[in-house]
Amino acid sequence: MFDACVDYKELEDIISDRFTVTNYLVKKSSHEKVLLSDDEGHQLVRTTIFKPADIEVYKILQNINSENVCSIYEIAEADDAYIIYEEFCEGVTLEDLDHNMGEREAVDIVMNICKGLYALHQCSIVHRDLKPENIIITDDNTIKIIDFDSARLYKKSNDGDTTVLGTIGYAAPEQFGFLQSDNRTDLYSLCVILNMLITGVHPSVKMCENKHIKKILQKCLSINPSERYNDANELNTALAKARRWCK
Repeated sequence: MFDACVDYKELEDIISDRFTVTNYLVKKSSHEKVLLSDDEGHQLVRTTIFKPADIEVYKILQNINSENVCSIYEIAEADDAYIIYEEFCEGVTLEDLDHNMGEREAVDIVMNICKGLYALHQCSIVHRDLKPENIIITDDNTIKIIDFDSARLYKKSNDGDTTVLGTIGYAAPEQFGFLQSDNRTDLYSLCVILNMLITGVHPSVKMCENKHIKKILQKCLSINPSERYNDANELNTALAKARRWCK
């Protein structure tokens, strides 16, 4: 289905001739991420995922072309790990921004995230860990979804996820073992983000008072996934209509 991973030694020779490690971003027993830079200021991220590991999601990501999704450039295979070279998205995360922003600004950000999610979901990829620190606003003002460490492929034949993952407060109820995660799982997390951007707090504490946005939030935050929007495109359309009534 996919091209074989490129030879690690050949690719590493090419990369090491130009790039050096300038920062360690993540270091865990399962994987690590480092930032690579060259003398001209170009940067990329190298992710090492130690075997045994399933990198099927990354192989699919490599073929996704969306300005709202972090790009995967190359995948190599070493004896004990898979090495993934990906775009370094320089900018600020939503976590870095002051919350309590204007409704229209928040909706515009979330509509761009919807476009990235739709591209992922069309390829059966569920992110499963959407939260403010996993959304970047780049220096050229592009919204990017990053960090696919928790992502999985939706498989119609499965009843549930094989591993419970997600961030408490943003994860949908089904992520805690009730049902299999699907595209509606990400929509739940995204609407938690939307409410946080507008109110500064979790929707369980206070929900956006704009009745048009509130209606969307209540639908997306339904415990039952079947009561949410079916996909990110449908949510995007609803947000575009609500935007007319935003401050």
